[in-house]
Amino acid sequence: MTATHISRRGFLRTVVVTGGLFVGGALVAACGGGESAPTQAPAASGAPVTLEIGSKGDALEYDKTSFEVPAGSKVTLNFKNNASPGSGVYHNWVLVRPGTIDAVAADGIAAGEANDYLKPNDNRVIAHTKLAKEGETVSVTFDAPAPGTYDFLCTFPGHATLMRGKFIVK
Repeated sequence: MTATHISRRGFLRTVVVTGGLFVGGALVAACGGGESAPTQAPAASGAPVTLEIGSKGDALEYDKTSFEVPAGSKVTLNFKNNASPGSGVYHNWVLVRPGTIDAVAADGIAAGEANDYLKPNDNRVIAHTKLAKEGETVSVTFDAPAPGTYDFLCTFPGHATLMRGKFIVK
């Protein structure tokens, strides 16, 4: 073997090992967060924060189950209903005060579709989107509340038991 041949082999060995580490690291990074890990927002209090969430196809599930934002942030939440066209599966996103999730859901059913399944002027509701039809994206902008853990849910009848999550304000 010549020195040139050995150098190429050494080079290829380095590329294969380095590439393997890169791919392995990328897989760990891609799989490590999971959907239950909070979605991190910028650390600065008062900074604008944009959050994205959607439904999981026709399933009664959000694609994220928690968010984390700094107190006092101006939050814009974009919600996409990923249900199949014509499925009749509608959703919303509603942020509520601690300990009120079940009562807000029950009162929402009584309020009906004309009110997006939300009791009008409900002081337990911090922020909410309108009801989103299949394929529709709706948004809401609001100021993050005081530090604490809040709940979010879909108030469409029958969805609240499965479509819920935590909104953590630091």
